[in-house]
Amino acid sequence: MITGDVLKRIPLGRILAIDFGQKRIGLAISDPSQILASPLCTLHRKGVNIPFDEISRMASEQQAVVIVVGNPLHMNGTRGEKAKEVAAFIENLFKHTELAIIPYDERWTTVSAEKSLKDRGKRPSRSRSQVDQIAAAFLLQSFLNRLAMHRCRSS
Repeated sequence: MITGDVLKRIPLGRILAIDFGQKRIGLAISDPSQILASPLCTLHRKGVNIPFDEISRMASEQQAVVIVVGNPLHMNGTRGEKAKEVAAFIENLFKHTELAIIPYDERWTTVSAEKSLKDRGKRPSRSRSQVDQIAAAFLLQSFLNRLAMHRCRSS
């Protein structure tokens, strides 16, 4: 759970979001004022290898100040195997970046991304790479909205 203390320490600047998956890793980025999330790209995994250097390079190129990683909780809020895999991913990502990494609840992001594509007349089964980066954007937009609410309450 993210506390107000964590949100208080986030500096202004771009935030990179990661939707971590078994085959693909979707990335999204915020604008510098942390209002709007946009899909960025999808990285493809090669077997068990995770492109940590590429993620780190993208964060640097985009001038990210923080990384938000989708935390796949069960609907009742408990952690399952996928959440444990994401925790291990975050632990390893810490070795490749000096940025703060914040896990954030990603329930419904993939479903929302698929619905978004369907609403635009696209078939999610043929657009898996798009689904992953759109899911990352939904995750990031949710985080940005929460961050904005926290900042309004704090001022």
